[in-house]
Amino acid sequence: MRTNLMKIKRKIMYACAVCLLVSAAGHSQALAQKGEAVASHCAVDETIIFACPVDDQRLLSVCASREYGPDSGYVQYRSGPADMAETVVPAEKAAPSRAAQSGAWMFSGGGGAYLRFEEGGTSYHVYTAIGRWGNNGGTAERAGALVEKDGKVVSDIRCKGQQVGELGPEFFEKAGLPEAESEFELPE
Repeated sequence: MRTNLMKIKRKIMYACAVCLLVSAAGHSQALAQKGEAVASHCAVDETIIFACPVDDQRLLSVCASREYGPDSGYVQYRSGPADMAETVVPAEKAAPSRAAQSGAWMFSGGGGAYLRFEEGGTSYHVYTAIGRWGNNGGTAERAGALVEKDGKVVSDIRCKGQQVGELGPEFFEKAGLPEAESEFELPE
């Protein structure tokens, strides 16, 4: 009974997150259709799952092969200066179901999604969310990456400017990503 309730809860969370994140994916597709360049560490023959500037010279990206599935293609976390990613996880390209874990949240007036990449005792949580935590309870977005080493936060990387991509339940399902083993709390 409890297992069925957990499955139903996850499906509802994913459905809500899909509705809320469709606008971000639509914006990304609109930019691409207009021919506008989207700054990321992804190559032209890759899919931008997530990308945003974190300051004037650094980018945060999640890139996937053009074609991917649970056991085919790849997905990677990449961050660093715009001209070269300093951090790439996993270092070797791996199928999505082995490279990352996924999760979703529901909030009052919003929701969100995240990916967790792990390598050598370090976890990289890439997230995007929308909720009523803006001024006077207004809607606001949060996006970025939280890096933890041995369970302690070592870096809180926030997006500065527009984030784009396909991060959300539709990508999670197509890529066959397993659910994250533990909850990830959205940074304040």
